[in-house]
Amino acid sequence: MFGISGQGYDMSTSIFSPDGRIFAAEYAKKAVELGETSIGILVDEGVILLAEKRVQPLQEPDSVEKISKVDDHVGVATAGLMADARKLIYEARIKAQSYWLTYEEPVPGEAVAEHICDKKAEFTQGGGARPYGVAMIIGSVDHDNKPRLFVTDPVGTYWGFLAAIIGKGTARAGEYLEKHYARNKSLSEAIEIALGALREASDTDFTADNVEIAKIPLDTRKFQKLTRTEIEGFIKPPKSSKKE
Repeated sequence: MFGISGQGYDMSTSIFSPDGRIFAAEYAKKAVELGETSIGILVDEGVILLAEKRVQPLQEPDSVEKISKVDDHVGVATAGLMADARKLIYEARIKAQSYWLTYEEPVPGEAVAEHICDKKAEFTQGGGARPYGVAMIIGSVDHDNKPRLFVTDPVGTYWGFLAAIIGKGTARAGEYLEKHYARNKSLSEAIEIALGALREASDTDFTADNVEIAKIPLDTRKFQKLTRTEIEGFIKPPKSSKKE
């Protein structure tokens, strides 16, 4: 099927089509677009990461991880192929450790994003391998006490963002963020905004089983995942308001 659409130009990432497209890279981006939504928001108080999880019947919810700790002050939310995500998270953790050993200071979030993109680019510039089918939102509070948020795409490019969405439903959720985002919001307000954007991107009823939330406050510079009770506290108010 892909051979028909790509007319033979989708067999390798080292082959350009006559109109300058790399079909294998576009397929990797499509894998991200089909993934569950992840959101990152940067505010003056720090960074929050939120992700929707796809949990199968009889599956243990805690075994599905969409948000991961890279270093004490760095977290990552992903969308796309989780096997690819685990490999890149491993690479990010190695980078954080080697940076500390080399410079004796915590790794900046941008250095992690650049390293991940270097790894991704290796698989779009040569034959014999496919691109990583995963996008990542990297949040950090760096040693200069400034929060930062970066997004990496499957082909090895990264950008800095104030608020970002990856996965499915990005158009509707993006419009919601544009209307409601403000940098002076608190971390709790940022979580509520992210949940509102997630509701715009999905018709799922959210619970503590299928939503994952993490924050990196400016005052502690420590990555922290919210507990089930804390997540339920953010999810329940909108439901009660709908009943009224």
